[in-house]
Amino acid sequence: MFEKYSYKQKVYALLFLFLIISITAYKRSFHPLFEVITEYKALSKKAADINKKAMSTNGLIKDVAYLDQIIGKDGITKEMVQQGIVSFAAKNSPEISISDLQPIHDFPEDDYRVITNQLDVTGKSNQLLKLAYDFEKKYTLSRIISMKFYTIKNNNKTEVLHLKMTFQNYENNK
Repeated sequence: MFEKYSYKQKVYALLFLFLIISITAYKRSFHPLFEVITEYKALSKKAADINKKAMSTNGLIKDVAYLDQIIGKDGITKEMVQQGIVSFAAKNSPEISISDLQPIHDFPEDDYRVITNQLDVTGKSNQLLKLAYDFEKKYTLSRIISMKFYTIKNNNKTEVLHLKMTFQNYENNK
C-alpha cells in the first residue's frame, strides 16, 4: 500500500502527522497545564502578599497602641484632663503662678475629636523650663503641642516672663 509513495513523500506525511498530533497534544494536555502553572504562580504571589500584609497589620496595631500612649490616655473626660494640668503645674512647680487658663476647645471630626487646653504660667526662666520639661516627660493625660515664651511689662517697670503651653488629646468617636 505504501510502496507507491517515495521516501520523501513518506517523510513529509510523517512530519505532517507529527505536527497534527503535536497540536492536538498541546491543546488537550500542555495548554491547560501551562495555564494551571501560571495561575499557581499568581495565587502563590497573592498568598505571599496577604501574609506580608497580615504581618504588617500586627505592626500597625502596635504602632496605633504606641501612638495612643504618646497622644494621651483614652477614657478620661476633658474636664479631668484640664484639672490634671492645673494640679500637675501646682504640685510640681509651686514657685510659678498660673496667669491664665483658657476654656477647653473641643473640635469634633468624623472619626475622632481633638480636645485642646491652654495654660499660661509666669515665673523665672529656669522654673518655667523645668515645668515644661516635667510636662513633656511625666504628664500622661495629654501632650504638649506648643510652647511660647513671652514677656509683659508691668507699669513700665518690671518685665514678667510668661510661658503659654497648648495641650491636645485625641479621642476616637467609634
